[in-house]
Amino acid sequence: MEKIVVAIDDSETSLLALAFGQRFATQLGADLSAVSVVPEQGDVAARRSTLQARMMASHLEELNLDVIAHSSAKEYLGQLASDKDIGLCMMAHGRRPVSEMLIGSVTAGVVRRALRPVYLCGPRYNSLIHQRVEVFAVCVDGSTLSEQILPYVAALAKRLGARLQLLQVMENSASRKPSALGHADVMESSYLSALARRVESEQKLEVDWEVLHGDPADSIVSYLADSHNTMLAMTTHGRSGLSQVVAGSVSHEVLHEACCPVAVLRP
Repeated sequence: MEKIVVAIDDSETSLLALAFGQRFATQLGADLSAVSVVPEQGDVAARRSTLQARMMASHLEELNLDVIAHSSAKEYLGQLASDKDIGLCMMAHGRRPVSEMLIGSVTAGVVRRALRPVYLCGPRYNSLIHQRVEVFAVCVDGSTLSEQILPYVAALAKRLGARLQLLQVMENSASRKPSALGHADVMESSYLSALARRVESEQKLEVDWEVLHGDPADSIVSYLADSHNTMLAMTTHGRSGLSQVVAGSVSHEVLHEACCPVAVLRP
């Protein structure tokens, strides 16, 4: 990853992703630029003028800005995020599934199309307590799908000298007896410890792990509430529309509430 590209639009909040993008690029020793996508060529000049004025007010006037006319921002940015030399950062509104189904979400569309992780800042992102990346907290659930983000995160951790931590949430169930819960604890910790050893062996990294309990999204957000300089990493099924409403989406809930940047991959 040799370049960080921050996708921005004409909303006031989209410039917040530049704070993370700047710091991430500096830490990586990568180039930094911004891109904005408009539907028609005739919209380019107005969008450029608006963004340049905002960037100047934020002392970002020297940052390279590309304004691209494309029929689909989701497709253009999804292709950009798939480039192995580019890390795409975006501000995500973190809409809940129902509102996303009704309103649509460029961010969700980009994640569904990208072949590599997309680096997102949700509405509660706090640039004051997450100024760099010193810890990668990776959510896994025992599935092969959830583990597919590990090679990307491990490469970044080695490059940045960051710590790698595995997280898994065990949902509490009122129907389980205490003995069953204890057995589940052993099973969960056994999976995480074995995965940590495998990652350590394959990636030559020190890895620690933590088992959380309760609702997955709430547990992850609560665990990260007091963290500093952390990036959360997780995979998503990337469901859209009604199927997402029915199935639910931990990644959407976490993105809406987390104050740290979140790397999301749809394998």
